[in-house]
Amino acid sequence: MIENYIPLYLIITLLFSYLSAFYLRKRFPGADEIHKELDNQTIKQFKRTKLQKYLAKVSLYKNNRFSATFFIFLFNIAIPIVGYLFTIWIVWYLTQIKYEKKVTFTNILDLNEFKNSFMKIERVFGEGSMINLINNEYVPKSKKLRALATLATNPSPSSLTIIKQTLSSRDDEIRLYGYSILNNLEKKINSKINSSLQIIHENAEIMAEEKAEAAMSLAFAYWELVYMELSHESLKNNFLNSSMNYINLAKKFYLQKIDIQAEEIEKEKESLKYKLHKSKLHYYYEKASNLYTLAGRIHLFKEEYEDAQSEFTIAKELLPENSTAIIPYLAEVYYNIKKYNITKSVLNQYDSLRFNAKLYPLVVQWEKKSA
Repeated sequence: MIENYIPLYLIITLLFSYLSAFYLRKRFPGADEIHKELDNQTIKQFKRTKLQKYLAKVSLYKNNRFSATFFIFLFNIAIPIVGYLFTIWIVWYLTQIKYEKKVTFTNILDLNEFKNSFMKIERVFGEGSMINLINNEYVPKSKKLRALATLATNPSPSSLTIIKQTLSSRDDEIRLYGYSILNNLEKKINSKINSSLQIIHENAEIMAEEKAEAAMSLAFAYWELVYMELSHESLKNNFLNSSMNYINLAKKFYLQKIDIQAEEIEKEKESLKYKLHKSKLHYYYEKASNLYTLAGRIHLFKEEYEDAQSEFTIAKELLPENSTAIIPYLAEVYYNIKKYNITKSVLNQYDSLRFNAKLYPLVVQWEKKSA
């Protein structure tokens, strides 16, 4: 009995499938001539029978009516009667859905879009903003901790400024980690100061050279507290003055040693001890040059430019091979006193400054242009 209605069911299903595909075609237009031509070129490359080429042609064309009809027909055959309801719902859904319009293949830049589509990047540390990363509540805690660990490995005024901002973080772990970094660094410097002070104030039996080393260590430690901004504002001048006092104490010793070694070299030019005295002389020159450089940095920090210029010049003369480390400070002095021609001359004096990644942009900016 049911077998008698099968041909009628197939005809009705085929007609229903064709109408559904036709209705869908109105909503989704087929391929244009350009795409059809590309499909034809693809089909020509097939080394198959005519039937296979025809089937490939049918399948390649976008929204092909035959392919859509055939698919809907098979769908309704596989799910009799109920398939009609599914087909009606699918066709209705596909015709009602709306897609967001997108512009493709365009070379036109809308500069207004950059305000919304680009993140705000601030050059605070490296190429991006570490402050934004650490303060952003949506950044995972693990990334913040890794960033803090990276900053702690290379302490500098910039990195410590970022670490200090974590002290107001809502996250207890981030706040305590930032505090521990600052606390450990301060403890390390204070420990160095205490051990050096102990050497300075011990009895006179200790060698003068050991006291000079301790004085030099104290000078750098007090400067580091100020330079790293670990000291309170009210203590900065006291620390800078203490640093200068210990610099002068150490200077006195090393300059005396330089005079002594120079005399020994003159006496023993032909002696085997000549090289030993020369080696010691270079060692004392290096120490004295470092002390004069530190004194110059302190004067520069206090905006005492004439004193800074004098200190840096002596430091450069004591150790000419270390000039590339001193020249940038000397150039900064001339820039601050508005002697720009001398600034340019000083920076162009040493080509080796170009090999310093931090100084390279500065050197290029001030380089002499050939006529």
